[in-house]
Amino acid sequence: MWWSGIVAVSVVLIALAVASYFFYCHMTALQDKGTGVLMRVRPAEGEHGWRHGILVYEENRVRFYKLLKFVDRKAFDLNRDEIHILACRSPHGLEIRLMDETTRIVAITGCDPEVELALSPSAHAALLSWLESRPSKRLYQQGL
Repeated sequence: MWWSGIVAVSVVLIALAVASYFFYCHMTALQDKGTGVLMRVRPAEGEHGWRHGILVYEENRVRFYKLLKFVDRKAFDLNRDEIHILACRSPHGLEIRLMDETTRIVAITGCDPEVELALSPSAHAALLSWLESRPSKRLYQQGL
């Protein structure tokens, strides 16, 4: 019964195609909703520890989602009232192999864990605009 072998192979190929489609959808679901970045936990040295992800901006926080993780993709939240940019630099050393020379690496404090984000020029401008548009805490205290 040669046809039963063909049917079995066909079923396996269809199952692989369906699984590949769902894997692709899972990996790309957030890409249209945020900004692509590289992130690593501080302190770190060299080019080690960088993870691909997406920053999704909300009113008072930005969420970082890891791209290549199936369960609990959200890695952390950055609260706008608590975070501060500690330093900004260009890639150096072996980091240049991972990033474009126009990439800006931003060290962020006030979150747990403290992180570095590698941002394209437009993503860097978006993060700065989001931080600078934060309302003053005095407005909240005065009830305005």
